[in-house]
Amino acid sequence: MTAPFIDTLDPQYDGALHLAHREARKQSWYAHTPLGLIVLRYDDVHWLLRDSRFREQGADALAAAGIAEGVLWDWFGQIISNQEGEDHRRLRRLVSQAFTPRRVAALRPMMRETARALLDGGFAAERCEFIEAFAAPYPVRVIGALLGVPDGDFERFHAWSRDLSLAFGSRIGVERPRIEAALGNLYEYVDWLLAQRRKTPADDLLTALLQAGDAGDRLRPEELRAMVTVLIFGGQDTTQCQLACAIATFADHPEQWDRLAASPALAKGATEEILRYEPAGSGSPRVACEDVERRGVSIEAGTVVLPSAPAANRDPEVYPEPDRFDIERTLTQPMLTFGGGEHYCLGASLARAEIEEALPLLARAMGSLACDGDIPWRQGALIRGPEQLPVRFCARD
Repeated sequence: MTAPFIDTLDPQYDGALHLAHREARKQSWYAHTPLGLIVLRYDDVHWLLRDSRFREQGADALAAAGIAEGVLWDWFGQIISNQEGEDHRRLRRLVSQAFTPRRVAALRPMMRETARALLDGGFAAERCEFIEAFAAPYPVRVIGALLGVPDGDFERFHAWSRDLSLAFGSRIGVERPRIEAALGNLYEYVDWLLAQRRKTPADDLLTALLQAGDAGDRLRPEELRAMVTVLIFGGQDTTQCQLACAIATFADHPEQWDRLAASPALAKGATEEILRYEPAGSGSPRVACEDVERRGVSIEAGTVVLPSAPAANRDPEVYPEPDRFDIERTLTQPMLTFGGGEHYCLGASLARAEIEEALPLLARAMGSLACDGDIPWRQGALIRGPEQLPVRFCARD
């Protein structure tokens, strides 16, 4: 049987990808796209994430856009997600000493305080653009607190991170000047932050990264700089998009929103369900290092293959009624939004904590939640979600 084709570059794809995945998944475990293959079923995505015969696409995406040198090329070659084998394991071992669950857990009171402050300051009108009012500033302040960034600098590095996110989309070549300008500004800022911490250590992640060591090994200056830029970027953009995905979903399921408002203890389950049902992470493309055969299909070396988390998370063979959104659902298999294998997302615990703390406070504050107009979705980006999210609501008692 010939595998189906999904046009992942179609402007309508990102806002309605679940329908495209569902129809294609009925025919095959994978589909063709303009950029390579996309894997659609849970077991096959799980396999792809863990098979060492594939590597992260990394700088290959830049090469395809005609970029083979410069600051962006160098950055792609240094960030942890693009390392493989022992190089990747070494970086992950060092960073994991600093980026611990205990450090994330200690931020939860600050997350609640930040969410309450944003709700008190910008939700009196009972109508807002949710990303501007909450989804963007909330993770900026959290990652800023984690790293020890001065409050007055949040707006600057948020703007740089927004531009840097374009490096993970389909318009890298066109947007290169904007991306590299943002990266240059972010590098200068990170260098300044690190210099401050070398002179005056503090109880924050920056100091912990500077001090992280293993048998005499330390993060080299260029590795440290690349790591902090990734944390600043990833800690903002992905959580912003995931919160926007959550609110857009709850606006379509008001009974679930009211249930969460009445029972804040459901926050943990609600977070897992939203990460399954409408994930911001679409998956990180991988490249076959050699010829690979899977289910009678030959995948030639050099083929780009996308392990689709949104498709795997709605596989009916794993999740009964996968297109039903239920915050009290019991997941018998973990959703694959944060990837898997050696490249499992380092920031998964932080993202989960941020969403778990924010959702019940939002639900308690915003009754009769509804979208207030059309919702444009990002196009051609690995981190997906609404570009703008106008909502209306009424204040709950």
